Amino acid sequence: MGPTWAQLTWGALPPGSVTIANRDRTETVEHPGGPGSHIVEDLPPGTETELVVTVPGGGKISLSAKTIVAPWGEELSKFATVSDLHLGSRRWGFFKTMTEPTGQFDDPHPIRCARAALQEAVAWGAELLVIKGDAAHHEDQASVNILGALIDEFPDLPMLLIPGNHDVDDGAGSLPGAIGRRKLAYSTVDHVDLPGVRIVVADSTKPSYGSGSLAAVSTAIIDRVADADRPAFVGLHHQLQSTKIPRYYPKGIPAPESTDFLDRLSKVRPGAVVSSGHTHRNRVRRHGDVLVTEVASTKDWPGVWGAYTVYDGGICQAVRRIGEPSAMSWTEYSQRAVAGLWSKWSPGKLEDRCLSHVWARDPHLVG
Repeated sequence: MGPTWAQLTWGALPPGSVTIANRDRTETVEHPGGPGSHIVEDLPPGTETELVVTVPGGGKISLSAKTIVAPWGEELSKFATVSDLHLGSRRWGFFKTMTEPTGQFDDPHPIRCARAALQEAVAWGAELLVIKGDAAHHEDQASVNILGALIDEFPDLPMLLIPGNHDVDDGAGSLPGAIGRRKLAYSTVDHVDLPGVRIVVADSTKPSYGSGSLAAVSTAIIDRVADADRPAFVGLHHQLQSTKIPRYYPKGIPAPESTDFLDRLSKVRPGAVVSSGHTHRNRVRRHGDVLVTEVASTKDWPGVWGAYTVYDGGICQAVRRIGEPSAMSWTEYSQRAVAGLWSKWSPGKLEDRCLSHVWARDPHLVG
């Protein structure tokens, strides 16, 4: 859901025409059968709109779509994030027993999902892609080669890459210095300035550990944020826990380390945004004036990527499902994990996925 659009998805429909009608217009989508997705455009901002969906066979479903309100000012830039691609994996679930039939598709599901996410981000207009860790399933050359091949498919899309715990799980402590023909490399702390926002990424991994830490990078992050002449977005792999003892799996960066970092961040850049992956779920919380989000994986239910639109007055986050049919065929199946509990746990509520955040008044940016 964005200021002027809503995403409609379905898990399984027979082949035929899907018609979506609202008070302003009617559009028809030819559906080949199975799962599907469609973006309904040109909706009024901050308004609840009734959508009447007619499915193959003539059945009708009434849905309500409420768009978010964009921050004030002009749209300045757009960027996308992906996390937990796990390229090189083939299994899923608590006991790793969920697989696809051999030969059903040319590529394994993690590659199909990641490629589709990047294609959709490019079509949407992303000016930068941030890969927030666990790009490879393991720290081995085969997985890194798959990552490099995927990156090479998008030579014109600028990217920032940071490792996750799976990327450094053999103890070596880092991804290769260059990945793919473009020689995309990652730094311990890096940043890119887009109109209206500085995007800072940092390596929160501890080699051979699943949990994370900011001890080695927090000061460098704060320095990059403080040096900027614009608001800040910080991308991490590990989530910032609000408690020292984790309340859910997997472990992230525990409090008080997380709390101390967020306090320092708020002082140098009020209203900043921090977004992570690692948990394969969508969640939002606020630490004072700092927005803290978690965005789910590309490769398992619900199978998403993050779309960020920057305005003069703030930023919109929209978590979009990957709509490519062969990707959706897997992500729909993958929701059965953990005896079906994953279908309820991972997506979060709509407000965890799609929201508008207004930059706090920042004395550092006031002339």
